[in-house]
Formats: sequence, structure tokens, C-alpha cells
Amino acid sequence: MNLTSSSEEKFMKLKTLCYFLFFLLSCNNNDWILYRAGNDYFPLKKGNWWQYETNGIFEMVEVKGDTIVYDRPCVHLLRNFADEYWVKDNGDVKKLELRTVNYNGTDYLIQKAWLLQYRLPFVLGSFWSEAFADTVVVLGDTHRIKQTITRQVFEITDITVPAGTFLQTYKIEYTETFILNDSTEYYSGYEWFAPGVGLIKKISNNIEKILNDYSVK
Repeated sequence: MNLTSSSEEKFMKLKTLCYFLFFLLSCNNNDWILYRAGNDYFPLKKGNWWQYETNGIFEMVEVKGDTIVYDRPCVHLLRNFADEYWVKDNGDVKKLELRTVNYNGTDYLIQKAWLLQYRLPFVLGSFWSEAFADTVVVLGDTHRIKQTITRQVFEITDITVPAGTFLQTYKIEYTETFILNDSTEYYSGYEWFAPGVGLIKKISNNIEKILNDYSVK
């Protein structure tokens, strides 16, 4: 895949930006509400892709298409060739969390859960959370797992990243904690979602990831 946009793609992005700017100058707040409500913030259509950059390291996300995992219809993504599975169900956007422990070269599954990540439609000030807890015994060893996720729509703002300027993006504040026995991972920061495009920027524990290029049908 050629990650560099063609001249036609760049022209279309510039054309879209011009339309956005014209729209910004000519519409009122109700128009903006309709504009935001009429767009998809998770365009998980086969063939869509996004390229992100974090401190010079690139990350590629590709939508491979619909599939079924553990008897549940979902969408298959590749993130730098690693499998991910997502589902949109009545406004809830969930991700399949799979975690394993390794014993003598064999992986044993200790977590399998569809966890709520986002709740649509985004509304300024809306809040949601998810919690998971389980105890799993593998070859006589006990593994205690606890995971919590919280998100809140913080503000609506315009933002510029290498992939372009995006109007009326939703800025979301989040925290996530994962505890496995005595080990704890904690993440917090912000995410920005653009109408019709999806995630364009993320700050996690003061580390910034930005959208460098994309193709969305």
C-alpha cells in the first residue's frame, strides 16, 4: 500500500476543507449540531486506513472487514499487523480485550471480554465507564485481573494535525487502569475524533499520537 496520498486525494482533502470553511462562515449552531450528528466517528468500512505518528514511529491501522469472533459478528482491524476486533452495537462501541500469560512457550488466555470504549452519539459532557474483574487459575497459579475505563466528552474544538485541519472535533478525556496481580498499568489523557474520519489525535501519559495520513471511503 502506498501511504502517500495521490494528487487527487490531496485535492479532495483541500476541497473538503474549503467546504468546511465555507460552512463555518455560513451556518449557525443548529447547523453544526446537525453536521456533527450526521457524521460517523468510527468509519469501520473495509479498506479504510489511518497512519499515525508517535515520536517518529509510525502506526498503521487498516480495516480488513466483517468477521465473527467467539460467535459474535464484529469488524476485524489490523494495527501494525496485530489483530483487533471491534463492534458497534446500538451506539456502544466495544473492543475485544484478549490477554494471555505464557508458561514454557505456551500462551494461556486469562481475559476475553468485549469492553465498552465509546458511547454514541457524542454529546458534550456525556460520561460512560466500564469495569471488568475476574480471577483465573492457570496451572495452579492464580491471576487476579481488574480493568476500568472511563471517558467523558470534554469539549468541541477545531484542530490541525499533519493530515489536515478538522472542524468540530470531539475532545474526550479518558482514564484506564489495568491491574494484574501486583502489577498496575495506568493511562490518562485526551482523544480527538473528527466527523467522518475518526481518531485524529491522542495524548496518553503526556505522549502524543497524531494522524499523519488516512483514506476513508
